[in-house]
Amino acid sequence: MAPSYLADSYFRVADVESRQRLRSASTDELIIPSMRLSTVGDRAFHVAAARTWNSLPLHVTSAPSLPIVQRQLKTALFTRSYPDCAARV
Repeated sequence: MAPSYLADSYFRVADVESRQRLRSASTDELIIPSMRLSTVGDRAFHVAAARTWNSLPLHVTSAPSLPIVQRQLKTALFTRSYPDCAARV
């Protein structure tokens, strides 16, 4: 569902033949691109986006449709940002 310039930049772990036997291949995790410079490279969009996607809960990344992903993402980010409020609900 992503534009081609973004979709061509990311690969799932399960799509890479040498990594298909890893436990992470059964999830929707993305391969984090390696960068030459650790100071600037870690803040690059492609690295930060892959790390953020991989840090999301499984129920968010494996949702069947975009509206469900959006709703569950909002809830997950709210819970992560305000853990005290989420515990009261």
